[in-house]
Amino acid sequence: MEAELETPVGAPEQVAEDEPAKAKKSKKRKKAKKSEAPPVSALNHMTRRTRMLLLAWLAITAAIALALAMWNASLTQSSWDLVGTALLLGIGVTCVLATGAVIRNSHSAALVALASQIFVVCLAGYFWMVDLRSPFGQMRGVTGVALAVGAIALCWVVYLSRYAVGALSKAGVVVVALFPLAGLGQFWIQNQFLPNSSIPLVDVTTELVALGSTGPIIHLQATTTLHNRGSFQVDVAAGLTRIVTYPKTTLHEPATPENVASHLNPVGSQISSYREIPISPAEARLVFARAGTLGGYLPPGSTSTTTAVIDIDSRDVRLVSLDSTVVAITHRSVRDTRTCYPPQRSLTQDPEGFFGESMETHDFVDGKTLCVELQLASRGAVEELVFDNPLLRVYTMVQAPPGMVAPFLIPFFGTQESLDDPMSALGSSTRIENANPSSVLGSSAEYAPSDADITAGG
Repeated sequence: MEAELETPVGAPEQVAEDEPAKAKKSKKRKKAKKSEAPPVSALNHMTRRTRMLLLAWLAITAAIALALAMWNASLTQSSWDLVGTALLLGIGVTCVLATGAVIRNSHSAALVALASQIFVVCLAGYFWMVDLRSPFGQMRGVTGVALAVGAIALCWVVYLSRYAVGALSKAGVVVVALFPLAGLGQFWIQNQFLPNSSIPLVDVTTELVALGSTGPIIHLQATTTLHNRGSFQVDVAAGLTRIVTYPKTTLHEPATPENVASHLNPVGSQISSYREIPISPAEARLVFARAGTLGGYLPPGSTSTTTAVIDIDSRDVRLVSLDSTVVAITHRSVRDTRTCYPPQRSLTQDPEGFFGESMETHDFVDGKTLCVELQLASRGAVEELVFDNPLLRVYTMVQAPPGMVAPFLIPFFGTQESLDDPMSALGSSTRIENANPSSVLGSSAEYAPSDADITAGG
């Protein structure tokens, strides 16, 4: 029997028949929900022992990555160095998330664990790349351990890949969505990596100008200019300006093949050039020398100029030679500056002892030298572990071997062990220099006294 009610507009409303219909629909929904099976984890097919091994391994890799991230943060020298810390932290967090997913038996556990181990493999590869540039390989040490960890992680990648096949399509969508972040990587390469991996772009110019004279004494102004035309800071690890004079002489050196060849061979060309009226190192008379300021630097686009005024006697001097040398290195933080020979004095820990010891001369290559070394700071935790604490040692020869004019600079890259005998460790020096772009830059100028200069000053 159906009951009809009249609405205000006169339409009948059915009530008794609607309530049973709604009850039937709700029962059908409940049955449908019960019939829906919960998502099945791909790890259900793993044995309990394998899952426990995976959990232990994920926990170990998480601890390693997070420890490296914290250590890397303590070594940070600039805001850009935080990128490395963020990457290590990301690897550690991914391993932690994978550990939690495996414990919960989440349906995405296989994919998250797979991703975490791919990152671990990449980290091991980075250890190996840093080791390739290290002067002494650590394949039996830290790098070997890192590669072993990477090999185990690679085995897990292969093993987990068969369980994560169904989730890879979803992961591909996420990866494609993250492609725009590649622009951040390009920006980092252009503004941080390439500048820090390029050799210093510094122009060195010198000039000798006569200011006037007092009788036969000519007043010369010596000018040295450094200009950083690069887009990054350059550190001046060492600098030296030298002015020597050569006396008037009647000696002549004929341009015979033997004489010319003696100055043009690969070694001789670094010492002197051929001149018909020779300038002999034995006749060189030092009249001025100045060392660069320790810890100096040139910001991008900046110019630094130094001048000095010297007097020469035009009655005795035939030639004046100005030489400036700069050891420039792409900006690197310096952990410590100290003397080279025992007892090594640190500038930061014992300033008084450092300055006293740095003025002591030592025997070196048939001459006398001053010596200071700079220990370069590591740019991250991985480099700290692998790269053997690189040093830049600068010898300032104050007494030259026969055939050379003092003072002059001899820079060496190396480690504390290799620099004990630097002439026998040129290979390791080259590898460290390649990893720390630097240049030995120089410029020279000459002046010959003339009657015009004397007249102008008189």
